[in-house]
Amino acid sequence: MLASANRQTLIVINLLLPVCRLWTPALFGLLKRLKSDILAHPTICGLHIPSEKKERETRRGGTHTQRFVNLLKQCLAPIRQLFVGELASRSVCLVIIFYCISFGYYGLWMWFPELFKRAEDGGSPCANVSRLQSHDNQSCYPVKTAVYMEGFVTAASNLPGNIFTVLLMDVIGGKALLCCSLLLSSVSVFLIYEVKTKAQSLLISCVFSGVSVVAWNSLDVLGTELYPTQLRSSALGFFTGIGRVAAIMGNIVFGQLVDTNCAIPVLLVSALLLTGGITALRLPRTKQAELT
Repeated sequence: MLASANRQTLIVINLLLPVCRLWTPALFGLLKRLKSDILAHPTICGLHIPSEKKERETRRGGTHTQRFVNLLKQCLAPIRQLFVGELASRSVCLVIIFYCISFGYYGLWMWFPELFKRAEDGGSPCANVSRLQSHDNQSCYPVKTAVYMEGFVTAASNLPGNIFTVLLMDVIGGKALLCCSLLLSSVSVFLIYEVKTKAQSLLISCVFSGVSVVAWNSLDVLGTELYPTQLRSSALGFFTGIGRVAAIMGNIVFGQLVDTNCAIPVLLVSALLLTGGITALRLPRTKQAELT
């Protein structure tokens, strides 16, 4: 009650001060001293009013910086909880798996057309065929549609893997599907080095696409089943960010090494997928488990 009354008194004083300054100087001085006394002793008067100096400092430096720091802490708080207690081990495993599969899948997928072209020209995807640069004007016609057909066939090979995941996810479980898919993907990538014809290269790419999509589907399921409700969206967003960084690194590394020695990036992708499959064995089983 006292604080409310004093606030009302300050409002009335602020309204009367401009008028009293013009017409009643004596009353103006009295109201000004009264306002000074209330502001000088806010605790006694039942108020907690910050001083002008503190308010000025808050407006200048503390507002934007402190708000940004507080917002950053709020954003990082769920991520920090992912690496606390029993969630720490599964989070580390998922970081490794997301990095391995994103690095290998996107790094290899982007360079499949180049591997097809090398298989057509040199008899092997890893054949480093030197092409003479012509200074004459080269026409784009007739358009070679084979590369588009190969891309369509490779993309369509995802469909059997998606159907397989839908039918067996609840029967086998996400962990088993993830492990098997990563291990088979590793084997299919390793066989690229032994491909000699364009048809074999297309077949291996279709096998890799159809098998690896099972791993992606399993990760989408496990990413939500392994964490409590309040952390699921943060966990999935964090691991997706890790995957995007790995995808960029995969494209850069594969592009730098494909002309130097094609076997190095191919074997690197195969080894990373194998590492992801072995790491998936450390994840807990979520088949028919009750979610929290």
